[in-house]
Amino acid sequence: MTVAYFSFIAFAVVLTVIPGPAIVLIMKNAVTRGRRGAFITAAGVFSSDLVWVTASIAGLTALLVAYRPAFEALRFLGAAYLIYLGIRLLLSRGHGMAGEETGTLAARGRAGRAYAEGVLSELSNPKTLLIFTTVIPPFLPSQATPLDVAVYGLTFAVVGFASSIAYALVFSASRRLFKGPRVKNLLLRGSGGVLTVFGIGLAVEGVREL
Repeated sequence: MTVAYFSFIAFAVVLTVIPGPAIVLIMKNAVTRGRRGAFITAAGVFSSDLVWVTASIAGLTALLVAYRPAFEALRFLGAAYLIYLGIRLLLSRGHGMAGEETGTLAARGRAGRAYAEGVLSELSNPKTLLIFTTVIPPFLPSQATPLDVAVYGLTFAVVGFASSIAYALVFSASRRLFKGPRVKNLLLRGSGGVLTVFGIGLAVEGVREL
């Protein structure tokens, strides 16, 4: 079990280092809202992973994958959300950035949006669901208990959170490179384009499997 567990950790590191929609959002918030905004988005992603861990322990993730209509509904919901975020960023002109807003209510509103983006992007991502139903099980002991499922699930969530924090630190450290409004607009549109492509790809993949 020890060998399998550490092999899983190494595999989880590889999976979480590869950039996905959540990392794009962390990058966007690191540059536009600062390190705090990126950390809050990472916390939102981590919270969603904990939800998936709990659902996995209860056996709900396996049921969701087994029931094709529910899984496809999640896929298209995730695709729609990514496309929505992408288009919203593509149409943004960079106004209302963290450094241009003042006041406690505005700061709380930004924090809430950053957290919600992290939660929704990860919770509606069917590929995260597949990690808990197809990637983790092969590493589990033959007579796996709910505790084993919890340990592996939490390990993946923690590794993913560490990766998100690392990305947040790197992107926020480079924030000074994106001070100009034109550069910020370019970043927003670039992030929007990437998220839109992710969403369209997810939707097309779902249509092909129908």
